[in-house]
Amino acid sequence: MRFFANVPKRRKAMQFMTAAGIIILAAACSAEADMPETHIVEMHGLTFVPATVEAKVGDTVLWINTDVMPHTATAADGAWDSGMMEVDDEWSLLIEEAGEMNFICTYHPGMEGVITAE
Repeated sequence: MRFFANVPKRRKAMQFMTAAGIIILAAACSAEADMPETHIVEMHGLTFVPATVEAKVGDTVLWINTDVMPHTATAADGAWDSGMMEVDDEWSLLIEEAGEMNFICTYHPGMEGVITAE
């Protein structure tokens, strides 16, 4: 009989532990969602892949030249420039403010892309 007499207390304890676990899990997921991300853009076949990047302030965009010729990742307004990137070179940009940033390859102006940061 004693075992059954404690069931409500055990049930309350289990409900509390379950609720606490859900709160901890939700907090962990929220913290992970706020972690900065690295967005990779490959330079390949005279294109940026992907050509559109959606990022958040604090994220990093990493360009990797996987093409057979040199390229640049250059802000269309001249605010930043990777300089010449040979094959397999990498260059990164930390996103410090929200807005839209168009970028090109100065050697191949038909290569265009855009970063939209929030």
